[in-house]
Amino acid sequence: MQNDERATRLASFVSWVGTNIKGDEKGEAQVYLDRLFQAFGHEGVREAGATLEDRIKKAGGKGTSFADLVWKPVVLIEMKKRGEDLTRHYRQAFDYWTRLVPGRPRYVILCNFDELWVYDFDTQMDSPLDRVQVVDLATHWGPLGFLFSKPEKPIFGNDQLAVTRKAADRLAECFNELVNPHRIGGPIERSGAQRFTLQMLVALFAEDIDLLPRYKVSQLLEECHTKQDSRDLIGGLFEAMNTLEKTPDDRYQDVDYFNGGLFSETARIALKSNEVDLLKAASREDWPKVRPEIFGTLFEHSLGKEDRHAYGAHFTHPSDIMKIVGPTIVEPWRKVIDEAGTVKRLRELWQRMQEYTVLDPACGSGNFLYIAYRELKRLEARLFERMAEISGDDNLSQKMIGFVSARQFFGLDINPFAVELAKVTMMIARKLAIDELHITERALPLDNLDDNFKATDALIDDMGNPAQWPIADVIIGNPPFLGAKRLKPERGTDYVNAVRKAYPEIPGMADYCVYWFRKAHDRLPRCTPKDPVAGRAGLVGTQNIRNNQSRVGGLDYIVKTGTIIEAVDNQPWSGEANVHVSLVNWMNSQNPAMLPELRRLWFKRAPPPTSKTSRLKEGGPAAKQFELDYIDCPSISPSLSDLEDVSGAKLVISNKRFCYTGQYPRHHGFMLSSSEADSMLKANPANRDVVWPFLVGREMLSQELSDRRVIDFQTRSIHDSQFYKEPFAHIQKLTLPYIMEKASEERRKTKKDTGQDQNWLNTWWQHFRPRAELINKLSQKRRYIICSRVTKRPIFVFVSPLIRPGDALSCFVFEDDYSFGILQSNVHWRWFVAKCSKLTERFRYTPESVFDTFPWPQAPNPTRIDAVAEAGREVRRVRDEALTKLKGGLRTVYRTLELPGKNPLKVAHAALDSAVLAAYGFSAKRDLLAQLLALNLEVSRREQAGEPVTAPGIPPGYPDPARLVTDDCIRAD
Repeated sequence: MQNDERATRLASFVSWVGTNIKGDEKGEAQVYLDRLFQAFGHEGVREAGATLEDRIKKAGGKGTSFADLVWKPVVLIEMKKRGEDLTRHYRQAFDYWTRLVPGRPRYVILCNFDELWVYDFDTQMDSPLDRVQVVDLATHWGPLGFLFSKPEKPIFGNDQLAVTRKAADRLAECFNELVNPHRIGGPIERSGAQRFTLQMLVALFAEDIDLLPRYKVSQLLEECHTKQDSRDLIGGLFEAMNTLEKTPDDRYQDVDYFNGGLFSETARIALKSNEVDLLKAASREDWPKVRPEIFGTLFEHSLGKEDRHAYGAHFTHPSDIMKIVGPTIVEPWRKVIDEAGTVKRLRELWQRMQEYTVLDPACGSGNFLYIAYRELKRLEARLFERMAEISGDDNLSQKMIGFVSARQFFGLDINPFAVELAKVTMMIARKLAIDELHITERALPLDNLDDNFKATDALIDDMGNPAQWPIADVIIGNPPFLGAKRLKPERGTDYVNAVRKAYPEIPGMADYCVYWFRKAHDRLPRCTPKDPVAGRAGLVGTQNIRNNQSRVGGLDYIVKTGTIIEAVDNQPWSGEANVHVSLVNWMNSQNPAMLPELRRLWFKRAPPPTSKTSRLKEGGPAAKQFELDYIDCPSISPSLSDLEDVSGAKLVISNKRFCYTGQYPRHHGFMLSSSEADSMLKANPANRDVVWPFLVGREMLSQELSDRRVIDFQTRSIHDSQFYKEPFAHIQKLTLPYIMEKASEERRKTKKDTGQDQNWLNTWWQHFRPRAELINKLSQKRRYIICSRVTKRPIFVFVSPLIRPGDALSCFVFEDDYSFGILQSNVHWRWFVAKCSKLTERFRYTPESVFDTFPWPQAPNPTRIDAVAEAGREVRRVRDEALTKLKGGLRTVYRTLELPGKNPLKVAHAALDSAVLAAYGFSAKRDLLAQLLALNLEVSRREQAGEPVTAPGIPPGYPDPARLVTDDCIRAD
C-alpha cells in the first residue's frame, strides 16, 4: 500500500468517526474497531484473524473478563468511552496483557475513540510509546505501523528506552574519561568521579523536570571556558543544592535545597574541554523521557566486566521486575483495597500503607525498589479513588495527598556505587510519582536515604557472622547468578568457607542465591488475616534453585512453613546475563484461609513459527525468542511444578553402582584421530590395550561412530603405562605440560599443596576421571546402555563395551532388553523430569537424584518381564527402520513424535509404556508420580528394615536371563 493510498484510507476513517461515532464504549466499540482495521488495509477484524470480546481468565482462575480486541501476537486493544482519561485504565490493560498467553501480543492500545495510546509493556511500562490523535491519523500513522495488512516497523515519538540508553551512554562516556588512566594530568579518583557523575545526573534530571530553573545546568556548562570555571561553577551548583538558605547576591539563589545525603560532599572537578563537551551533549538529551533504568545502565557501563560477573550486576527489564513486584506487593494490596467496604477501613489501610516497608537485599542500582515504590504510589492513588467511590466525594480523589515515602524502602548491596545509584533512583522516583499522579506534595527536598541503603555484604559481617537485615514487611530482589561450582573461582575460597560456616544448614553445593532465599524466609514476618499484605517475598534465582541441593537448601525449607503462590519455572533473563532463571513468589503462611485457592505457575514455551511472530521479535526481551504460558493449579512444589512433589524420595541402596557418568579425559592430548591410532597400533599391536574408540552424545544420536580414539591407561601405574611407548610419549608431550600448569596455577591461588589439579599431577598419564569402576564392569558385559546426560528427552541405546563413553553420556551397566525397556519407558521419563537438574530448557540426568531414587518393579512375573523386553526390542526395531529412511539420526526420528498423525514409533512407545505399567502393577488412571513415590518410600523402608527388595536389572528367579540379552548395539569398526 503506497503512502497516498494509506492517507486516503485513514482520512476516510477519520471522516467516518467524526460523522458516525458518539463514543459509546458498549454500543460502538466493535464497529469502530472493524472500520479501523479496514483503514489499515484489512477486510475487517475477523478476516485479519483478530477476536472481538476475547475471554480472559481472571487472576486465580475465578471468573472471566472480556478484552475488546485481541490479535495475537500483534496487539491487544481496549476501548473506553469518549472523553475517558486513559491513564486510569493502564492497569486493566496490563493485567489483560499479562494473562494473554500463549501468543501474547507485542503491543497494547488504549483507545477512547479520539486517542490511541500505544504501549509495549516488554520495554516500557511508565508511559505510552506514543499518543495518536484520531484526527491526525492520515498524517501520523507511524506509531501504528504494525496494524497494516503488510506490517511496517512502527516509529514512536516517546521511546523512552532508546532515550535512556543514549543519555546513559553520554554520562558513562564522561565518567570513563574522568577515570581514564591516560587522562592528561592524571585520572580522577574513582569514588570522586562516581560522586560527580551522580550529582550531575540528578542536576540534569532536575533542570528538565522543574526541580532546578530551566536550562540552569546547560547555561553553567556554556560558561565553563577553563578548568577552574568548571570546578567553581558546577561545584558551586552542587554546593547550592545542599544549602538551605542562600544570600540575596548569590548567583544560585534560585536553586532550592535538595538534601543532605547525595550532596553532603560536593564533587568539585576541574573538567577538561572534551569532558565539558560530553556533559553539554548529555544536557541536550530529552531528560523528562529518561527512565530510572538509566541508573542500571550507567552502573553497568562504569563497572569492569569481571566485577559485573562476580557480583551479578545485570540490567533487568521492567516487565520481568513486575513478575516479582506484582504478586508480592501489588496484588495483595489491590485485593484488600477493592474488598474494603467503608471509608473507615480504607483509612486504616492508608495508615498501614504508610508504615509498610520493602527490602531488596541485593538491590544493585535500585530498579526493583523503584518499581515497587512506583506501584505503591499508584496503589495509594487507587485507595483514594475507592474512598471517593464509597463516600461519593470526588474531591477525595482529586486532592490526593501522598504520604507513601521512599524512606519506606531499604536496600543492601556489596558494591558502594550500586548503593549510591539506588539512592538516586529512589530520590528521582518521588518527583516522577508526583507528576504522574498529580499529588499535592512538595518535591523538594529529596529524601535523605543514607540510613535506608547500605553498602555491605548481605550474608556475613566483618566478623564472619550472619549479616543483619533491616526489618521489612516484604522482601524482593534479584540475588547474584552464581552456581555452586563458580563460587570459589569468583569469590575466593576464604569467603566461600566463611559463608558456609555462617550458614551450615545450607548444603555446600547450593547456588549462591539460595542463601538469599533462605535468609529472606527467616526474616519475613508471618502473613496473617489481620495483616495480609505483609510476610511475602519474591526473588529471582538461578533456574537450579528447583533442583538437588539448591532446592534442599532453599525452596524445600521455605515450603515447610510457607507457600509458593506464583512462580516462573524457567525463562531466559532479560538482561545482559546469558542465563536462565526461576522466579518465586511466596508468603510466610500455610493458613488455608489466607492462601489463594489456585496458584499460578508460568512455564516457557517456544513461540509459534509464524510470520506475524517473527516480524515482532525485534529488540528487547522479545529478541530472546520465547514466551511464557501459565496454568492455575492447586499447589506449586519446591521443584516449581504442579506435579506430585517427589522431593521427599529416598535413596534406594540397591540402586547404587548401576548408573555412571562417562569418562572425562579433560585434555585433548588424550584424543587421537584414526590415522594416529593406526600408526600406534602398527608400531606395537599391544597398544590396542590402551587405545579405544570413543563415543560422545552427538554420535550416539546419529548412530555413526567418528574416527575419534582415546588413550586410556585406566589405573595402570606409571611403569606399567610406559610399556605402551607411543601412547605414553604422546601424553607426555601434549598433556603433561597442561597438567603441570594447572597444578601450579591452583597452588598459586589456594596457597595450598593439595587440590584436584595437584592430585591429577600425581597420575598425569591417566584421565582426570578414568571411571575405573564403570570400565571394569563394562568389560564383563556384552553391551551396555547409554543416554545423553543433557537432553530434552532421553533416548537410550545399547553400545559395545569395546567403546569408551565420554562424560557427556550417562552409562547403565545393563545388557538385557528388560532393563532397556524400563529405562526407555514413560515411567522412567516422568521420574527423570521430576527429579533431574535442569540446564536452560534441557534436563540433566543426575545419577544420584534420578537413578538412585528410581524404584524398579518389585514383583513382575516372567510373562510381564518378557512383555517389557519384547516391547523394548520393538522400539529399537522401529527406530532402526526409520534411520534407513531419515537423515539426522535418532534426534530426527524422535522429533517426528511431536507431529500429528499416525507414527509407528508412537505405537511402539505406547506398547512399551503399557507393558512397563503392567510390570509395576500401576494403574493408568492414578497419578504416576504419586505411585512411583509411594513405591520408592516402600522400597526404602524395606531396605532399612532388612527386608528383601528387587534391585535394578533382571529380577532374581527369572528362568532364562540369557534369553533377554540380544546383540544389537553400536559397534566399533
